[in-house]
Amino acid sequence: MSSLSKIKIPFIIFIFLALFVIQSCAVIPKNFTVKEPQYNIKTEEFSLKFEELNKQLPVRISYPVGKTRFPVIVFSHGNGSKGDMYKGFTDYWASHGYVVIQPTHMDSTSLGFKTKRDNMREMYQQILQVTDTRRQDMSFIVDSLDLIETIVPDLKDKLDRTKLVAAGHSMGAATAMIVAGMTLLNPMDGYAETSDETRFKVLLMISDPGTMTLMPKEPWKGVRVPTLISTGTKDFSDVGSDRIKAPFKYKIPDSLTRSLSPHYYVLIEGADHYLGGLICRTDVPGPPQHEALRIAAATSVTFLDAYVKNDLDAWRSMRFGDLNAATKGKATLTLK
Repeated sequence: MSSLSKIKIPFIIFIFLALFVIQSCAVIPKNFTVKEPQYNIKTEEFSLKFEELNKQLPVRISYPVGKTRFPVIVFSHGNGSKGDMYKGFTDYWASHGYVVIQPTHMDSTSLGFKTKRDNMREMYQQILQVTDTRRQDMSFIVDSLDLIETIVPDLKDKLDRTKLVAAGHSMGAATAMIVAGMTLLNPMDGYAETSDETRFKVLLMISDPGTMTLMPKEPWKGVRVPTLISTGTKDFSDVGSDRIKAPFKYKIPDSLTRSLSPHYYVLIEGADHYLGGLICRTDVPGPPQHEALRIAAATSVTFLDAYVKNDLDAWRSMRFGDLNAATKGKATLTLK
């Protein structure tokens, strides 16, 4: 064999490999796929005796009917709301193979709670008390999974304790962030609210609470698990008093150029804080935003399937899929 042939063979191999890589990159799917519901669901409502806080904790649970083990989502509702006000999300997640446990926290108006809006200092102290009991509720739910299996016999040996998700809306999103590693701060005295909870492996938030006064300047740095935030261009919430409207602005933190775990941000055009009364509260101006709810719910399932069930197709959709095209310009997806 000539020396020229010895040179050509490696070159030909190089060209082949280059073409293979280019072709492989070209076939990475850009479409954002969403699976159809796979399970019929059931729901139950009951109370758990929380002796440490001397209370009965109301709980609603949505679960799939099946014979396998299912991941568990603990969902925290928005301020003043209650656990059963998010069926468009919770029951949808259940239909895709997740057990969704929905406690009703102490600040629910259904339990007679009233926010102290006349005195800012007292209100902040009250909110910190609320957040403290909320994060304890989340951990208590996880501690009570064996008991929940007893209360709901259909779930016997079907709760996968290795796949726990902290989820929430608005203040509930902040609650979920705390048990996922974030620190909450009282701007009046600098008091830090933290949790030693380490069992939640994924964080899912409906509405970005990052501009709330109690949030630290860089809240995301404390959260070291895969995270999804879904919000909208009209996402506003009543924060602080009846007279103050504080925008939950969709804003990727400038300093967060790379996180230890993937952080996904979904922005839905025209979506407001309550999706027109479909979640959290019904006494808000409409009309109901059914399309925004479908987009948020579907995207969240793809995220959950990717990072909880390790579904490769779902991961490809989150990593490479074009949500803007899939929603005809209604929503965008950003990864940090």
